[in-house]
Amino acid sequence: MIIDIYTSTKSGNKYISVPKGTKIAELKLPNSIDPDLLTLSPFKTRLEIDPKKNHSALDQNNIIQQIENNGYAVHEAKTVINIGTVK
Repeated sequence: MIIDIYTSTKSGNKYISVPKGTKIAELKLPNSIDPDLLTLSPFKTRLEIDPKKNHSALDQNNIIQQIENNGYAVHEAKTVINIGTVK
């Protein structure tokens, strides 16, 4: 599945992903959606997600399931890097 990802301009760790080419302004979101997700900026376009391949920052299976059920997916993306000192 190829998706477009939009990030909240109010909270940089909140995202909405949609199937590629979806017009985000025409997306029908529920009234209960996090208000931070009502102001968006393009983050990444045309990202291919494949549940058979590991992606370090996304739960691809969850995103695919949400898109199939709702037409969009609400999620976070996170990469943790641990830095230490040499003893």
